[in-house]
Amino acid sequence: MKINTFPRQGTRDLSPKEVNLRNYVMNTILQTYQKAGFLQIETPAMESMDFLASGQGGENEKLIFKILHRGEKLNLQKPDLQEHDVVDCGLRFDLTVPLTRFYANKKSELPNPFKVIQFGSVWRAERPQKGRFRQFVQCDIDIFGMESILAETELVLATSQALLNLGFRNFKVRINSRLLLENLAAECNFPSQSYGKVFILLDKLDKIGLDGVEKELLAENFAPDSVNKLIGIIKNLTAQKITVSEIKNALPNAPREVLEDLDFLLQTVQNQADNLFEICYDLSLVRGMGYYTGTIFEVEMADYGSSVGGGGRYDKMVGKMLKEDVPACGFSIGFERIIQILEEKNFQIPDQAPKIAFIYDGQKQTFSQILPEVKKLRAEGKMVLLDIRQKNLGKQLNRLAEQGCTDFCNYFLDKPLEIKALTKS
Repeated sequence: MKINTFPRQGTRDLSPKEVNLRNYVMNTILQTYQKAGFLQIETPAMESMDFLASGQGGENEKLIFKILHRGEKLNLQKPDLQEHDVVDCGLRFDLTVPLTRFYANKKSELPNPFKVIQFGSVWRAERPQKGRFRQFVQCDIDIFGMESILAETELVLATSQALLNLGFRNFKVRINSRLLLENLAAECNFPSQSYGKVFILLDKLDKIGLDGVEKELLAENFAPDSVNKLIGIIKNLTAQKITVSEIKNALPNAPREVLEDLDFLLQTVQNQADNLFEICYDLSLVRGMGYYTGTIFEVEMADYGSSVGGGGRYDKMVGKMLKEDVPACGFSIGFERIIQILEEKNFQIPDQAPKIAFIYDGQKQTFSQILPEVKKLRAEGKMVLLDIRQKNLGKQLNRLAEQGCTDFCNYFLDKPLEIKALTKS
């Protein structure tokens, strides 16, 4: 009986071929980040509910997988039972929130600035659909302790290099600042307490278009003059490759330091891009997480409907635990989306070590006889698979080719060793 858990559970099994690709992508990204001087850590899959639901995760806090007490703590017969009586932990919904806890606990032991890598599975109780799962992998790099735009520049350069090393070209890095968005909202005379709502609706631009954003803003009873001015500015500044001077003209009260920082980020990354990818301003870029305090960025691929990575500055998160603010920013690659794109392109892993299948008769004597040669080949960096000879050798060779074998040896005790190239018939 075949049991299919998707889409109800929003999880899936992974075949050897899929795992092989995921390992290659993960190792490529990891090596890129390590060469840039980042250090890798790990945090637990489970966190306390008090921490996960502390207000740092925005809308994602509504998607927490909650874990019941175990043993004596679980008492379902208690009168007036509340959720906290049966739940004390949950699965992490991202890597940034656990990272801030890690940093707050170990700040005195860590280098300053602290440049960190964190890869791992996260869980969100959302509606499963194509390319969106309840369990998925995130690949993050973050920098703590740097106020300067140099931190964002390092993150964008490292992430872009990781994508280049995976063979991607002509992607676009879009940059903006939450401080510019606040200035935009003020310029259009939106009430300050409504900025969050305005940004949430503006964040839907890539899904519902400018007309859709305008309709939703009006439906929220915002002043038509404010809505019209916002739509006009966004329309003018997203229809072309905008410059700092154009932003200054549209937002005369925009903080000069913010514009100078964004311009430095754009110019520096552009000079290193070698025309392999693009970086540009996008005044409509919002990013959904409420903890961002400054620069924000996203990566989009041509012919792909949504972003494949993003991040930004979040200078206030650590302060909620340490009672002192610590500059922090991070960039997350959309690992599952990258995998999906590579699979759709039928991507082949380059420069894999030869994989040789030793086909033998399954006897103990033969097994012992071939081990010295197998050991020698493995010491040379080759992968060697031992496989017992089947009646239909042709089908067996086809199966081995599907498993990634490049060569085979049909081994007999009384015949010379002969390794041949393996091709699927």
